[in-house]
Amino acid sequence: MSYFDEMIATERIPDSYVGWEQYRREVTEYIENNCRVKKESGQDADAANSKPVLALWGIGPAGDIDIGRLADNYRLVLIDRDREALLSAVREYGLKEQDYIIADIPFWHVDDDQYRLYEAMLEDCADTEHILEFLTGIATANSGKYIGRTESGDIVNDTDRYLDIFDYSVAVGLHSQLNSRFAALLYHYRDNYHDEDLRLISSAISGLNEAAVERLNDYMYHMTKDVLIYGYEVVACEDQTCAEKLANAFDRRDVETMKSVEDIEGVAQLMKDMSLHMNYDVELVDSRHMVWPFDTAGGSKNYVMGFAAMRKI
Repeated sequence: MSYFDEMIATERIPDSYVGWEQYRREVTEYIENNCRVKKESGQDADAANSKPVLALWGIGPAGDIDIGRLADNYRLVLIDRDREALLSAVREYGLKEQDYIIADIPFWHVDDDQYRLYEAMLEDCADTEHILEFLTGIATANSGKYIGRTESGDIVNDTDRYLDIFDYSVAVGLHSQLNSRFAALLYHYRDNYHDEDLRLISSAISGLNEAAVERLNDYMYHMTKDVLIYGYEVVACEDQTCAEKLANAFDRRDVETMKSVEDIEGVAQLMKDMSLHMNYDVELVDSRHMVWPFDTAGGSKNYVMGFAAMRKI
């Protein structure tokens, strides 16, 4: 088994539905509180077509969001590259066919074959120049902002076809994962390269993260009418009590605590992108921090998670 295959196997956390129960409840409540359901007079609240549309980006097996509870008040759009994980979540929460749709939205294209090729290059000590060309090729293939136009040039007056089709969009823990496999593979094979080579490749991966975050946020922004919610990792702690203290300090906006933490890759790019848009085309309506007991099997990792609800203006 290759290291890449081992990575994929460890991405599924055992017993997450049980171990994450409290965190899942808090995240779900945060979504409900910031994505208000407005029921019109005489409207059948149980009718699927009367519910607001809530898009869940990178939802995977939904261990951290109670999609069964959300399905009571929203029409769900489940977005993830792992269709089997989505179907598993649908079964776990007992969703009915009218509760959801599964959407394949190509906001960032990297398939398993590309990861395997990248791993083979690192394992074989390929020239740094070739690796940089490979990563640049991925960035180029995924370049371009989302502007709502369709692929076909034959369709006239259809530029808004994919604009504002969701009422709300949520992405929790997604931005840091877009290219995390590239960084993890590089770290595993780090002994095959000199420090300067590692720096160059790491810099290229950071560039990929910047491109990926910008593109994902473009898709989310243009496809969403009202509120966007971002959930992102702030810092990891072995001790849950320590994580809870840090979360409280962040909620108090304690300056020393905020200065002591370095942004995680993907999250750093998200913070930059959010700051560029703040009070220009979005406004912050709510923010808070929670503790995600991530490694339930070993009990050795707890993430302080930041949440931001942004309304389009």
